[in-house]
Amino acid sequence: MKAVLWLFALTSPLLLAGTSKIDEKTALIWQDNTEVSQKSFSYDDARQYCQNLNVDGYADWRLPSIKEFYTIVSLSQKRPALKNGFAVRDDGKYWTATPFAKNPKNEAWYISMRYGEIDTAKRTRLNAVRCVRDVKE
Repeated sequence: MKAVLWLFALTSPLLLAGTSKIDEKTALIWQDNTEVSQKSFSYDDARQYCQNLNVDGYADWRLPSIKEFYTIVSLSQKRPALKNGFAVRDDGKYWTATPFAKNPKNEAWYISMRYGEIDTAKRTRLNAVRCVRDVKE
């Protein structure tokens, strides 16, 4: 047990280095650098961006599902409806990896961080991206 705590003490600064944020409830690590609020992509480009992202020495980032993304939404907060603890706070619209079931080739779900609403949009629309990765042991 001491070895695990020692290892976490050594690696946690990397996980919390100001460019990513760990959500200990879900064991997901979220991109939290300035690119989150400064770049917009089509759906396909958003997926590619996350696949090519290298932050804090990790290259296994991906676009979050709608269920995963909603775990960082806080409906008690507005503009942005984002849990506390994130350095980059933006009330923009963010892609999720979840395609719209009625038209998956042309539409996907996004989350507006203004009030935490979800909606669909054409995959050609430009939205922001906040990539995610799983905590690896």
